[in-house]
Amino acid sequence: MAPTIPKKISSKVLEISKEHISLAKSHISRQDLGAGDMDWMRGRIMLRPDDQLQLTEAELQEEFARVLTIHNTRVPDSLVEWSWKLREFVRLPPPPHLVSLLNVTGTVLHKDSEEAKVQLAGGIIEEAADEKLKYDEAEEEAEYEDEEEAEEVDKTVEALAEAEREQERELEAEPEPEEDEVEKAKPKKIPNQFNFCERAALTYDNPMRDISTQTIPPPTTTFHASVFQWTIFDEYQEDYAQQQREKEKEKKAPLTQAKKEDVKKKAHMESSAMANRILQAAKTLERMVNQNIFDDISQDYRYWDDPSDEFKDGEGSLLPLWKFSYEKTKKHDITDMCFNSRYYDLFAVAFGTLSFNSSITNGTVCLFSLKNPSYPEWICPTESPVMCLDFNAQHPYLLVIGTMDGAVAVYNIMLPLSTPQYKSSDVVQKHGGLVWEVRWAPDTEEGNLAFFSVSIDGKINHWVLNQNDLGLTTVMTLFLDRPPIPGPDGTMITLKGCGTCIAFHPADQNVFLVGTEEGTIYKCNTAYSSIYMRTYHEAHTMPVYRIVFNKFNSSIFASCSGDWRIKIWEDERP
Repeated sequence: MAPTIPKKISSKVLEISKEHISLAKSHISRQDLGAGDMDWMRGRIMLRPDDQLQLTEAELQEEFARVLTIHNTRVPDSLVEWSWKLREFVRLPPPPHLVSLLNVTGTVLHKDSEEAKVQLAGGIIEEAADEKLKYDEAEEEAEYEDEEEAEEVDKTVEALAEAEREQERELEAEPEPEEDEVEKAKPKKIPNQFNFCERAALTYDNPMRDISTQTIPPPTTTFHASVFQWTIFDEYQEDYAQQQREKEKEKKAPLTQAKKEDVKKKAHMESSAMANRILQAAKTLERMVNQNIFDDISQDYRYWDDPSDEFKDGEGSLLPLWKFSYEKTKKHDITDMCFNSRYYDLFAVAFGTLSFNSSITNGTVCLFSLKNPSYPEWICPTESPVMCLDFNAQHPYLLVIGTMDGAVAVYNIMLPLSTPQYKSSDVVQKHGGLVWEVRWAPDTEEGNLAFFSVSIDGKINHWVLNQNDLGLTTVMTLFLDRPPIPGPDGTMITLKGCGTCIAFHPADQNVFLVGTEEGTIYKCNTAYSSIYMRTYHEAHTMPVYRIVFNKFNSSIFASCSGDWRIKIWEDERP
């Protein structure tokens, strides 16, 4: 009876069967030729020497590992480093004996590995392919088992031939796979493991530094007294009596009155908080309405261009944009303006008078914003007309003003309207006349804020903001370069100049220029109180109103005067 053969046999088994058939045929032909000589069928015999050591299977499988180590005798073993944190030398760990000349992360894969096969296939994994690999491995194991039964090759030759013919018929009759099954086996895209980006950052440790200061010791006094037992007893008795009197007062004080006062205070605080919230909401709403009303003006401010300027040689046209006004200052004159250094849309306006015979006795300082031209953001009335003002660059909430009566004051615009934080009313040597200009100065060595002022009395004062009051130092008194004239009592009087403006050198804060009502410009230094560094005689024919230095070239400055002229000067030109 012929042996049974499975219906489906892999292609590798069929190839092996073909080799067996060819071996059988050659075996029959060689038997006929060799007349039954079977020496060529004998297997290979390994020749071993007689003195070879015989080892068991366990001894053959045993592994002997050898580790190669290096030891560099030139490696230093006493390295130290200075630690700024511990302020001492710290021992460093010994350097490694191995020196790496090049260390590069590799991306090489063995071509026979599974990952390499996936990479060569285009980075696509199919589930069916994995199952096929497993099936082929199982068949290969079965194939090795079949090779051990090589003695039965003659009996299975015919069966293998029949199985081959049956498999060909089955492959021809096997239907094609449906489209649904193909759609189920969707390929999976694997990520590229070698596409990465490495980032690094390096920071520096700032070394520690010691800063020391020296302060003046507080004043000390010597006190001595004699203490006796009766003195201590009397003090205890007096303290006890005082405590008893305070307790009696607390008992007699009505409790209902205290409660009413607390209720009133609480109600007042709630009402003020509600009023502040309502005021803030009203300001926001007012600003939104004004932005809608003045939207066309804002567009003109950014994008307006007059086409007629192309036909005007050296001339242009001005377009009025916003108009700022305050109802209660219609009769006042605008004496000065200053923009804030941090908030570019905010500027301060000083309302005073330029006529000495005017009946106006008060002034006002208003803060306007380009976002709300209809009403000021901050209003501060003053007792005297305001003639000048200036914002602090480092502290934009501080505003210094000068008035017609010779007083200066410093306001904090973040606080509600109240009295100024500093005022020169109690200062003895304050200005005796109208203050034409004030300018903030660099801070003092103690860190106090300071500013300069120039007045019609010819004095240039340096003011320092102390903790509770203003400190005053007269830097210079302006004298005219004219001979003295006799006074009413026969004494000779030196004529003083009337300062109208002041400007400090941007590179050297000790150097400044002063303009006078006589039209002369003086170059002065804070280190010299009676000597002019330079005098620009007859710079203008009328009072000099303002001097400004060039921001890009500190040796160039401009001056404007009441003679309707603006002049540009170059300092230190021969």
